Amino acid sequence: MLGRAMVDSFRSGGWQVVSMDLTENPSASTNILVQPDQAMKTQVTGLFAKTHEASKQYDAIICVAGGFGCSSIKDANIFEEYEHQDRINFQTALLAGHFASHMLTPQGFLMLTGAAAVFEGPVNFAYAYAMSKAATHALALSLAQRTEIPESADVCTLLPQVIDTPDNRESMPDADMSEWAPPDKVAQLVRQWAEGENRPMNGSFAKVEYKNLTVFPTFL
Repeated sequence: MLGRAMVDSFRSGGWQVVSMDLTENPSASTNILVQPDQAMKTQVTGLFAKTHEASKQYDAIICVAGGFGCSSIKDANIFEEYEHQDRINFQTALLAGHFASHMLTPQGFLMLTGAAAVFEGPVNFAYAYAMSKAATHALALSLAQRTEIPESADVCTLLPQVIDTPDNRESMPDADMSEWAPPDKVAQLVRQWAEGENRPMNGSFAKVEYKNLTVFPTFL
């Protein structure tokens, strides 16, 4: 949901959008498909070539791929669960950082997606998820040193709480949804940053808040 909202928002702002996902997005200018049954390291050369084909440089690279899952350190399948969470949460962020090191424009904007709960932690009911998001936060801090991306580019890590999606509504039907951030409003905020409007300082971690029908960041 958040990925589709990002594509729609950037396209409505006149951007040419390359969508990298498991399925095609008809709103995107170009679609590059990731194969879910193949390891990222197996796909990375082909994905890099296709991304470079679509455009040699990018003004913004936005990674919102990911997923959530509860897990305990006692679980027999904790290793498999970590591998799954690592792939969908951290490896996607790692791929975005790799692309940024080669293709981000000098004043470009790189955004990764972490997790507010993990940043403020601990999250001992979702070990694998928390570890993969903590790794994403560490990656963002390293990228923000700007030793391998343009020196005038900016790195920001989005820290969502609960996004208002059909899946979240179905899984938490009794929750108070009044402060769940709508994906389109989050996407609009991110596009404003990419366009230079109130862009966060390089290395920022932005917790997503939603009150009085407005999405706004709290910087941690």
